[in-house]
Amino acid sequence: MTGENIDEIEMLSSSAESSKEPKKSKVVETPTVNTKNKRKGKKIVEAVEAKGGKKKKTSSAWDHFKAIDGDKEHVECIYCARKINCASANGTNAMKRHTERCKKAPFNLEKTQTILDFESKIKCNSDGTIETVSVPKLWRFDQENIREALAKMVILNELPFSFVEREGFRMFCKIAIHDFIPPSRTTITRDCYALFIEKRRTLKNFFKNLSSRVCLTTDTWTSAQNLSYMCLTAHFIDDTWKLHKMTINFYPISGHFGDLIGRAVEKCLLEWGLKRILTVTVDNASSNDLAVKYLKQIVNLWYGSVLDAQFLNMRCDVHILNLVVKDGLKDVDDSVMKVRSTVKYVRSSPARLQKFRSCIEEENINNKSLVCLDIETRWNSTYCMLKNALVFRKAFKNMKTKCIPYTKELRKVGGPPDDEDWDKVTAYLPFLEIFYEATLSFSGSRYVTGNNFVEEIFDIGYTINRYLDDSNDGLKSMARQMKMKFDKYWANVNNVNLLMFIALVLDPMHKLRYVEWIVRRSYDPSNSFTLCHELKRL
Repeated sequence: MTGENIDEIEMLSSSAESSKEPKKSKVVETPTVNTKNKRKGKKIVEAVEAKGGKKKKTSSAWDHFKAIDGDKEHVECIYCARKINCASANGTNAMKRHTERCKKAPFNLEKTQTILDFESKIKCNSDGTIETVSVPKLWRFDQENIREALAKMVILNELPFSFVEREGFRMFCKIAIHDFIPPSRTTITRDCYALFIEKRRTLKNFFKNLSSRVCLTTDTWTSAQNLSYMCLTAHFIDDTWKLHKMTINFYPISGHFGDLIGRAVEKCLLEWGLKRILTVTVDNASSNDLAVKYLKQIVNLWYGSVLDAQFLNMRCDVHILNLVVKDGLKDVDDSVMKVRSTVKYVRSSPARLQKFRSCIEEENINNKSLVCLDIETRWNSTYCMLKNALVFRKAFKNMKTKCIPYTKELRKVGGPPDDEDWDKVTAYLPFLEIFYEATLSFSGSRYVTGNNFVEEIFDIGYTINRYLDDSNDGLKSMARQMKMKFDKYWANVNNVNLLMFIALVLDPMHKLRYVEWIVRRSYDPSNSFTLCHELKRL
């Protein structure tokens, strides 16, 4: 053996004996070797100790402490920096006890302790500029409040109850709010129902002390699953003159029958605690007439009606306008259908849309918007489609000459629109725009619209009468069809709800004289005298 190997073996044996008998030191004579060999032997000893002399730290207590340089008997808490004894004779019990009571650990924060946080708010400077600033605020962890906010999020965003058990949501909660325990789908279901019960109780107390009356709007519709749904909306003004809107959808009915609809509305009103009703607005259908008749009896029993519910039924003016316009569009159905088919072809695939864009560039049409497809049952969306399509008339004509598949596809529905079809659309749009603007005015939900009904409706009547003498035969025919439908609902003064005129009288901008002027201008002397007399009597 060489001197180097002897040196290594004797150093290993010396280390082993010293571990067995720490109090005795045994001197081993070794041959003289150089310093380099001594350093190499020391490294071998350290490697052996690291491999078999030290155990791996398996206790979870070490996750909350860090080692201290030069002190093997103590460790430091990573939260409060306190030194804890970690000698092998004591084990990790002291470390665990400290972890459980460490007040700076995030999992041991007191529920009443607040944390400094910052909230972004918009600030308006003296020079008129607006900037976003961070405002300090105090935040307190509260498991119950977070669960309530989660229930509101599920309701507002119409999320499934199983959303709270999905892996992505639980991962987000673990990172964003480590202490929050996500509930199960059963728990969040109970939370949503409890929130509904609480809101219903609050609404009942609110309506019980409400001094104003409530206007109801109801509608029924059938889904693709052949289920009959009802939508009931309540509009009312609180004591601070603020307009409120509340809507509920449910399907307790098995068909569009008047008595069933009336009972469903009655049940919903009792749930809300609503008994002071001013009007009920419904579509013009026979089943709704039966429902209103049933509701009149119920409201009179509640002593919550005005003038014995004589003017309870308010026909939906938007629905009436929809019927009037549909009758007027019968003469131009072919042209509208061609334009609709053209727009549907363009929007059906990215390749066709790109071809249409190239035609727009060739015609130098500077318009960033594109054509939009309408909903056939909503005439106002049809108006928007025709208006947008008319802007790209030259581009459609360019496609007709350069795109053979376009012409071939549209032959199935009578071919693409020609110049005559576009001329009809151009002539009818200004007339239809009046109805479109009136529909927007009636459909407002953030402001009161009752005082606008009379002016908008009778302005439309004046416009229809003007177009009856138009030189364009197409417009004259359209106006004639609209006039027949318009007179069905507005020509007979006995079918007019006088509360619409009362709303205009109460408008500070108008008064009774203005209403009388509108009535005399719209009806013959006999009917106008009768209507003005009824208004003064009320």
